[in-house]
Amino acid sequence: KERTEKATALAQAAQLQMLRYQLNPHFLFNALNSVRALIDEDTRNAKKVITELSEFLRYSLISKNYSDVPLSQELEAIRHYFAIEKIRYEEKLDVAFDIDPLAEDYPVLSFLIHPLIENAIKYGMQTSPMPLKIRVKAVVDNGNLKVEISNTGKWLVASDKENKTGTGTGLENVRQRLENAFPDRHRLEIFEE
Repeated sequence: KERTEKATALAQAAQLQMLRYQLNPHFLFNALNSVRALIDEDTRNAKKVITELSEFLRYSLISKNYSDVPLSQELEAIRHYFAIEKIRYEEKLDVAFDIDPLAEDYPVLSFLIHPLIENAIKYGMQTSPMPLKIRVKAVVDNGNLKVEISNTGKWLVASDKENKTGTGTGLENVRQRLENAFPDRHRLEIFEE
């Protein structure tokens, strides 16, 4: 039993590390391109992107030692990410948070929500009238944490996504991490309204 638990913990750590390797290069590349574009035209915003990127990466490094973190910490990292994307997209991106104070202390797997946010921006920018509106909502319902990410984009079927850039592994990674951490005690729903 002890070996099984240790193997499960190691698998979860490896999976989280794999997610970081998928996430950071893509995001870092875009953020650095934004800084490069801003250096000559808007040094104040270039400095802001560097500061936000630094805080985001600090969270990435600190949270790697923990399988789960309070939702408030995960949301803080997401706010840094949004701050960078807001500079990048300017008035084309509108973000709102609706967070139940009771939800902030609930533990979540670190970097679990980020792929959902990244997809909301990536596919939303391709399909939404501007500005793209993204809403992050978290509530406690009957003792369970419910996190909802929504955007104003249109639903893309798998064949439409294949023609776009991306690895297509973000959502699958989220599903697998949830299943490993909460077997038969979680639900991930993705749908169009």
